[in-house]
Amino acid sequence: MDDKGFIFTADATLALVVVIVFTASILVYGLLPAYQGQDHQHLQALADSALATMEQDGTLRDAAVYYANNNSTAAQAILTASLNSILPSDVSYKMTINGYTPQAINSRGRDYSVATDVATGVRVISGPKEGWLGRSFYNIKEVGLMQQDTNVTTTLWNFHNWLTNFYPWSSGSHLNSYPYWGYQSGSYENIGFSVPNTTTGTVNWARFIINSVDKNNGNAYGANVNINNHDYNVLQSQFKYLYTYGNYRFYNNQSLINPSDLIPGTKNNLHVAYQGATYYDDMAWFSLIANYTVSMVVPQGVVTNNFFFPDTAGLAYPHDYDIDNRRREVDGYTYSFAGGAVAFPTTRNKIYTMTDYKSNHNLGLENSIPFVIRSPPGGYAASAVAIQKDIDNTDAGTIKDAYVVINAYGAVDGAMVEVYRPQFNRWDTVFQSNINTQPGTDSGYGNIPGIINLKDYMDRGYVNKVRITVWDNVPSSSSVDYDLVGLTNCYAVVSSSKLPIQWDEYATVSDQSSNNQIQKDITYTIRSNDTKEAYLFFSGGMDTENVRVTYDSGQVLYDGATPYMLNLGELDVAGPRKMTNGTVANHTYIPGNYTIRVAVTSGDAWASGDGYAEIFSGTRVAVIYPALEHAVWSTSYAPTAQQAIDEAYALLKERLRSQGFTQIDESLVFNESMYTGDLPNSLPVRLDLWTY
Repeated sequence: MDDKGFIFTADATLALVVVIVFTASILVYGLLPAYQGQDHQHLQALADSALATMEQDGTLRDAAVYYANNNSTAAQAILTASLNSILPSDVSYKMTINGYTPQAINSRGRDYSVATDVATGVRVISGPKEGWLGRSFYNIKEVGLMQQDTNVTTTLWNFHNWLTNFYPWSSGSHLNSYPYWGYQSGSYENIGFSVPNTTTGTVNWARFIINSVDKNNGNAYGANVNINNHDYNVLQSQFKYLYTYGNYRFYNNQSLINPSDLIPGTKNNLHVAYQGATYYDDMAWFSLIANYTVSMVVPQGVVTNNFFFPDTAGLAYPHDYDIDNRRREVDGYTYSFAGGAVAFPTTRNKIYTMTDYKSNHNLGLENSIPFVIRSPPGGYAASAVAIQKDIDNTDAGTIKDAYVVINAYGAVDGAMVEVYRPQFNRWDTVFQSNINTQPGTDSGYGNIPGIINLKDYMDRGYVNKVRITVWDNVPSSSSVDYDLVGLTNCYAVVSSSKLPIQWDEYATVSDQSSNNQIQKDITYTIRSNDTKEAYLFFSGGMDTENVRVTYDSGQVLYDGATPYMLNLGELDVAGPRKMTNGTVANHTYIPGNYTIRVAVTSGDAWASGDGYAEIFSGTRVAVIYPALEHAVWSTSYAPTAQQAIDEAYALLKERLRSQGFTQIDESLVFNESMYTGDLPNSLPVRLDLWTY
């Protein structure tokens, strides 16, 4: 080939590229509507995201093949199934591929012709190469139910304060005069706490964490921790020395509890007898944490993923006690159950105002050493720790439920949960102690969750981040009260499905009252008598003594120990029979709207450290329906029809396994193939979205 021929060929190729790009640009420009301002930017982003997802997973290309083979019914089916799972239920849509008709449309009661705000997304996709499209279906008549066991770790009781701030320990010779927690007429008074009902009838493991402080550079006391009349005697020598701050010497002990000493589903009791306590001794924290198994019935095809945070604990305080030191240095200790306290060297730039801390998420403080917050809610300063975890939802189906479990210990006074939303490039504050509280609670003092609902903050197709921060308030510049704070066994849970499973969720909002009682109403809907189950998940303060659940009309569903989860259908059919017919073992639901009232009673201030009752957004009703007839499918392209079918079937089996199906009924499998050679190289796709 001579040079002239080569140059001519290159020029022709470049010209063809220009023509293709220009033609695609005209197609896109012609399909786009006139600019309508910024009101529909969210819809526009949603349209672009939906098109990107459907192009990436092959839905658009597969639908185009069906249209080209005169099977518009199948094309519409796969497009609407995908769009219904991607888009919110209040968004209407119309999708057009290469001018094929009929279009995939779901107006959801809002006529496109009179819509006042329509956002449009446009893509030009490449047609498949010449060959065969193989498709493998699995036609599910109804998704079966399965029992899902979940191991749960929660804090059963927590005290955070100086015990000598409360009567009678504030008088006389303090713990020397009143050597019990609690105390009544020369003897002990039990503190009631709850262990939720469990699947196994017992707990998997449990531990308590108890502090000892001597405010005159002295030794720890001894402590006999009595749990349901079982003694756990902690000798003075078994308290590990933590640190000294001023004249205060801090000690800590963590001990395992025999699981059989705890009784699920009822009120349990504890008290502490101090041994060898002096006038200068005090207790600043006590925590009781347990792991147990609970069960619920969910449709097969729901995939639940757990994301575990690293443990962290410790304290930090300003170097030379000077929070205004312009060098901003801190000293402190990290803490672990295995290794105890370990000092870290004086470090720079570890004092931040709460405003600076919330607005900067690149400080490297998460999963690291403790730090100091200046001007925290309700305090002069605070000793704080933070943990962070990526929550990978890139392969999630429609998110049905999501929450984070927080197990704080030590002298924790406040907490905050934040979530990073990558599709909006922002951090949202989901919970903050001083925000989710009522007046008169000392800026949310002791408002420590529990379980926080994350469903509305998890984004399908993205990697979210969750950051948890806890702190101990320091009341004044003269205080040396920088105490140990810790987080252990924290985790996030995301349940999703790629099947059209109806799982409706109705959550309350987090709140703290200014006394030891609080109540919240939750209104939910039973949409059909095919409803499978209705559950109430509960999350209250770590000092909750009793939970009472009634209808708003007064009929009692539950009154007793703090639960993790209640089956509302079983409770109703055994009692009021307002929502169900039948028996506990075999009942049906009556369609309608229902309102339940969840009332919480917390312990006394001396027992918990604050005396305020809390309820958190983890308190939610879940109504679960069966997934009726539905086809799961997969596709593959190959040079021959049989090879395309074989590859599609292999992908189908892999997809079913990933969606929770352990057995495949071969009689429900259907395979087909179609020729792909009649499609143009470029296929314009338009997606219109509107809400009103």
